[in-house]
Amino acid sequence: MIKFGQLLPIPVSPVDSLIKVGLITEKAGFDSIWAADHLLMIPKGIVPNVWPVLAVIASQTQRIEIGTCVSDPHRIHPAVLAQMVATLDQISHGRIILGLGAGEAMNVEHFSIPWNKPVKRMVEFTKVVRDLWLKDKIDYNGEFWKFKNAFLQIKPKRNPVPIYFAANGKRTRKITGEIADGWLPTSRSPELYKKHLKEIKEAANRVGRVLDNFEPGLYVYVAVAEKYEEAMNHLRKIRSQVAFSPKMVTEAYGLKIPSHLSENLYSEILVTDDGIKLYEEFGSYVTDEVIEDFSIVGTPKDCANKVEEFVKAGVKHFVLINMGPNPKFVLEFFSNKIIPSYREERK
Repeated sequence: MIKFGQLLPIPVSPVDSLIKVGLITEKAGFDSIWAADHLLMIPKGIVPNVWPVLAVIASQTQRIEIGTCVSDPHRIHPAVLAQMVATLDQISHGRIILGLGAGEAMNVEHFSIPWNKPVKRMVEFTKVVRDLWLKDKIDYNGEFWKFKNAFLQIKPKRNPVPIYFAANGKRTRKITGEIADGWLPTSRSPELYKKHLKEIKEAANRVGRVLDNFEPGLYVYVAVAEKYEEAMNHLRKIRSQVAFSPKMVTEAYGLKIPSHLSENLYSEILVTDDGIKLYEEFGSYVTDEVIEDFSIVGTPKDCANKVEEFVKAGVKHFVLINMGPNPKFVLEFFSNKIIPSYREERK
């Protein structure tokens, strides 16, 4: 089953518009709606707490799955988050997905929130959240959290709620194969996606895990127009966001990127003038080839072909970042052409 979701336009739109986008996404026949769970973001704009926004969308929709893309294990105690997610899952009648990652400096360092051992913290966070959902009571003595006779007085309707890892590095891909319910990485080429998904499958195999219900997803920028250059020009303006990671670009093309542009640039930069300049500098190394490979861009025919390339690479759940040039045209293209074509294949 191939699913199509859409990312809410944070930090571009005000809160009331985000809710409207969520409702329109369901009406357009999409399978899911997602929200970036941040305190701060690049580019600068309106960054709300996404949990009440998603709760409103959940209360006014009937079918679509609703997820974070992604949350982190640093800003909220796992018991509080487990309770929030369980409540939202009850509101939605079992349609919530928790996207989880190791986190970014921009969400914590400005606020003096501790950000140590992020991957180990993410693994422990996942364990205790699931235990709180599944068990009547838990005792736990971990490296980061300790629980004594702890329990929740609400459980998710879909229990446990699926947890998808962002997993953009080799270590986190290994962990994804071992314990996650799905994978939700940032943009990359179909070839690189296939390679990284293989790493996840191999990690699962090593621990004797069968991935029958595992859902490989992809967070991907999309620009569709009748003329190729019109679509491409919109992604050229945000080339650093499309490529996202110097490490990914280096792995895919062997491009030489200066060492001061960290391999994990987006996860390490702060929302300051200097941080934004660094990210813009990285964009100067992102070629048109990278943009084309790491996104779904061009004419409707170009984009249909690219979707199929990603499907063949193993993507089962697309999270589209709709960059227009006409967002309505993009939405209608997927609603009327792409989504029905994959529905028909499933019959």
